[in-house]
Parts: sequence; C-alpha cells; structure tokens
Amino acid sequence: MGFKRLSEKKSRYYKEYYNEICSVLDDPVVQKMADYRHHSSTGCLQHCVNVSFFSYMACRKLGLDASSAARAGLLHDLYLYDWHTQAQVDGNHLHGLTHPKQALLNAMSRFPLNKKERDIIKTHMWPITIQMPSCAESWVVTFVDKYCSTCEFLHHYEKKLRGRSVYSKKNPEGWREDR
Repeated sequence: MGFKRLSEKKSRYYKEYYNEICSVLDDPVVQKMADYRHHSSTGCLQHCVNVSFFSYMACRKLGLDASSAARAGLLHDLYLYDWHTQAQVDGNHLHGLTHPKQALLNAMSRFPLNKKERDIIKTHMWPITIQMPSCAESWVVTFVDKYCSTCEFLHHYEKKLRGRSVYSKKNPEGWREDR
C-alpha cells in the first residue's frame, strides 16, 4: 500500500473517530479536564483522548463496539480535580480506588450512557479495584489505559533523562560507553 493510500486511510479513521466523540469532546465540562494535570506532564483531557482513540482503533480492529469504547475512554477520568493535591483538601488518599465511581457519576449526569460505557468507566482501574470488566470493550479500555499511562509517564521522565550525563546524542539508548 502506497503512502498516499495509507495516509488517506488514516485520515478516514481520524474522521470516523472524531464523528463518534465530537458531541462528548465539545462539552464544556469535558473540556475542563484540560485544566488538570494527570500523569506527569500530561493533562487529564489529553490522557483521555489518547485512551479513547487507541481503544477505538483496537475495538474497531477486533470487531467490537468501537463507539462505546471511544466515548467511555474519553469519559473514564471525568472527576475534575487535581488528584495530586486533592487528598490535602478532602483527606481521600484512595484516588485510584474511588475515581472510577466519581467519573461515572459525572459522566451519567452529562450524557446518556449505554451499559457497556458504564461498565468501561466503572471498571477501568482493574486490578487496583476489585470490580472486573464484564465486556470485551471494558478489557480493551482497561489495558489501553495502562498502556497510555505508562507511555505518558515514560515520556515525561525520558525528557528529564536527556538532560543528565547518562544520555547523549552519541548514545541515545542512555548507556554510558565507558562501562
């Protein structure tokens, strides 16, 4: 497949994805997620878009409900506070355990959600929470969320490592040549 055909195919997927999520993404409360830092230097909205898009593509490839995965992926962290500092405000040190329920309540107050979307949001923190996903789309979003979180974390610290003597342009893998 030539580059032009591949580029046109990718463009078509982006357009299809955007059509699935535009009504959610354009909501002012969802846009407010951009105000909160999430993993390292990634904002909450950007993280949710990452999870949503990659979940959409994976579900599409697997023949699953890509629309539900995309919508719920976008809403899975709709809790609207900075979890890094919230414990100082309300004493809740269990953000990882409690935010799926808060995100689900927030999402249900703004959007009609189907059963799969509710399950995806409620169970995306498995295995930290004991509630296991009950549909294939929930499993996809759960694993994509872990993958995106890891990539965002590593990207942040990879940028920090570039400034240290361990990393050099001659040796981008980060290993010193004098070992």
